[in-house]
Amino acid sequence: MSPEIPKKSVGCIVPARNEAGHLITVIDHILQIPQINEIVIVEGGSTDNTLEVASQIAASNTSKIRVTTQTGTGKFNAVLEGSKICKSDFLVIWDADGTISAADSVRIILTALESNSAATGNRLRGHMEKGSMRFANKIGNWFFAILWIPILKMKPIDLLCGTKIFPREVFEELPSHLIKVDPYGDFALLAGAKSVGLKISSVTVDYDARKYGQTNIRRWSGGLMLLLTTLRIVFWFLGNSLRRRTYEK
Repeated sequence: MSPEIPKKSVGCIVPARNEAGHLITVIDHILQIPQINEIVIVEGGSTDNTLEVASQIAASNTSKIRVTTQTGTGKFNAVLEGSKICKSDFLVIWDADGTISAADSVRIILTALESNSAATGNRLRGHMEKGSMRFANKIGNWFFAILWIPILKMKPIDLLCGTKIFPREVFEELPSHLIKVDPYGDFALLAGAKSVGLKISSVTVDYDARKYGQTNIRRWSGGLMLLLTTLRIVFWFLGNSLRRRTYEK
């Protein structure tokens, strides 16, 4: 029988597709964080040896690390599959590309634990290493950050930073229509946190260029899907607001 997980335990979900060159270093950094008690690597149909590397890493620490092969497609699906395996109170998403430092990731985690809420990294206000983000991506990220001001009712934040942490309830209560439309999960999870009344903290982080492989993000088609996701979230919030007003009457 496994020991009871302590209050405010943290599980770490690591989506990994074609990240064999980063994975050992990334997991080593995660293992050094005492707040994290379990790690789930979700391998997403890689064409390199990511699955083999992940399996070797897990074999060296079977009490803390598990590997699963993604049954669906896309990063959000990988995150959701990992969330069903993690049993912790808080779940942190940690991209396997190594572009956010361990020190910055720890600050994000501690911010969420101290406030008992959600937290996300903010690359837009941190230092960006040359080659870390293309100009078009930066413009797009700022576009969505500004577009979401009335949705989140807070100053612009980096919605698409891969490092985020949420209480488990956010994953469990996401509506299926958002899961289907959001390609990466960032928007759906932030909207889900907002819908259950959680504070969302933005933590400034630096952004490093990836040292291995290429990004799995589809820049233009992904941007269009994010715009559609935003519209779906706006209608969802408007619908919830109308239902509350009708109920109050």
